[in-house]
Amino acid sequence: MSIHEQFGEDLALYSLGVLQGDERIALEKHLADCNSCRQELEYLRGDSALLALSASGPQPPERARVRLLKAIAHETISASVPEKKPAFFWWGALGWAATAAMLLVAAILWQQGKDLRQSIAALQSQSSQSQAELQKAHELVNVLTTPDAAHFTLVAAKAPPQPQGKAIYVRDRGSLIFLANNMPPLAAEKIYELWLIPVNGAPVPAGLFKPDAHGSATMVNPPLPLGMEAKAFAITVEPELGEHMAPTSTPIMVGAGE
Repeated sequence: MSIHEQFGEDLALYSLGVLQGDERIALEKHLADCNSCRQELEYLRGDSALLALSASGPQPPERARVRLLKAIAHETISASVPEKKPAFFWWGALGWAATAAMLLVAAILWQQGKDLRQSIAALQSQSSQSQAELQKAHELVNVLTTPDAAHFTLVAAKAPPQPQGKAIYVRDRGSLIFLANNMPPLAAEKIYELWLIPVNGAPVPAGLFKPDAHGSATMVNPPLPLGMEAKAFAITVEPELGEHMAPTSTPIMVGAGE
């Protein structure tokens, strides 16, 4: 047996990453000086990759499968010769053809597990989003239909189309739905602000809004204190920047409870 044939028996094991001990060290020293064996190793590694990819991708060339299995079969026969001990007894007893099959099965199961985890994550995200939208819908229905809801209509003393606002307020929950239409366009750096006018005390900010091109706007459940009784709601025009703890202008629209 030539020296290339001797090391050639170990190349299939080395390409699969299972050659160990002194045999691995000797082969790596040989590869450093032998171009033909290095080329053969690259062929075997390429064939192994093609076989692994065949678990979820295109069918690899038939010559790749035959080439790798021949190399593995050659090593299996050589491993039965008394002078050559396998690095791991249980690997040798299993057979290198079976080992290659196990590697392919592991690749398939890993890919399937990854796909399954991604599918579960996507379903969980969709479920969470649906639950949040359903909860929001329930809250809106409760505010609109509860007998305790107070309705306020805000109007402006202008010719048609007359600006109008509608506030539906549930005091015990601090819930508010506000709808506006026909609102005039705002000047630059200005914004509308809704105010809750309590029975006692100073106006409470109830949300900032800008109407769309048709003069419409909607606010749902802006932050409000619980249990505050509203005498009226009002709208002012405020600077867009900054925090407004009190109105800075005269209200343009006011509506008392119906």
